[in-house]
Amino acid sequence: MVTKFNLDSAKVQAAREEEFQNVFDFPDFIEIRPILREAVREVAKESFAGKTQVLPVQIERMTTALEEQLERETRKYEHQGGVYPNQTKEKAELIRLFTHVLQVISKREVIDEEIEDIIYTVNQTRLSLIHLPSLEGTGKLYADDRDEELLPGTFYYLVAQQLVQPYLIDPQGPFAPTNVTKEGRHLVLKLTTYAFRDWDSYLTHQYDEEHALANERGLNRKEYYDRMEELELKYADHKYAEVLADLFTAVSRFLEPDAGKEIGIMTTDLSSLFTKQPLLRLKFQQAVKEAFQLDENGREHVMDAVLADIHHKYDFYRANFTEED
Repeated sequence: MVTKFNLDSAKVQAAREEEFQNVFDFPDFIEIRPILREAVREVAKESFAGKTQVLPVQIERMTTALEEQLERETRKYEHQGGVYPNQTKEKAELIRLFTHVLQVISKREVIDEEIEDIIYTVNQTRLSLIHLPSLEGTGKLYADDRDEELLPGTFYYLVAQQLVQPYLIDPQGPFAPTNVTKEGRHLVLKLTTYAFRDWDSYLTHQYDEEHALANERGLNRKEYYDRMEELELKYADHKYAEVLADLFTAVSRFLEPDAGKEIGIMTTDLSSLFTKQPLLRLKFQQAVKEAFQLDENGREHVMDAVLADIHHKYDFYRANFTEED
């Protein structure tokens, strides 16, 4: 079944005749992005249909990957001004992704003028892709440039290895999925996500959602504070970016003199250094313990104070600034 978008035929024809229309470059994209992201997140959820025990962080990673794919591939084809023969299948997949996003947006309960404009804008980009001319030669294929696995012995791997200790089925066994509880595997997945996450983009997402909420009509103060609290809680894990950055800076200071080179956060294998100098391993583990506020059982508590502060702040707002509602 083909979903028909409610678009004026004259507008569609005009879009075909104009230069490439890139939704990511539209002046009002800051208003479009939260709606687009919501649709992409739904597409990501649907990709896990039929699978059991899907973690929220898995959906988040898929959402981010699809967002990057949409923008980076679209910009690539705009820059090329056409499609090379080896890119035909890739472009068709990109068009299908845009179509799927449009279908999700079109299923919203309320289709007001703003949503109609977004549908039209996204569809212009889809049409621009459809009508790209053919090029001769060979073009680059899209790759997300990321192999999202932690390399053994590297900074993130060693941090994950230490934090997962309380979740090992056999405490003397290996750091391997078969020896880690479900809760521990979730923790490792989170740390892997944090290792590869574009934190600047993540905070831009938060800003966009806060901007959209600030401009939403019809909310009383309590509803606004409830929604803002929910939003801050959603993005509160950016605290991990600070913790990991500060930790890496701290351990680099005492490891690099003995390593004799600059340490790469994702690439340098520290295993041989720790084998030669066991005291450095102990110093590293102590730094991790302090940074992640590990308790006597080795469980981390980075978010405890952060979440409590958010709850207390909005409890105060609701108690003192909602009387007039």
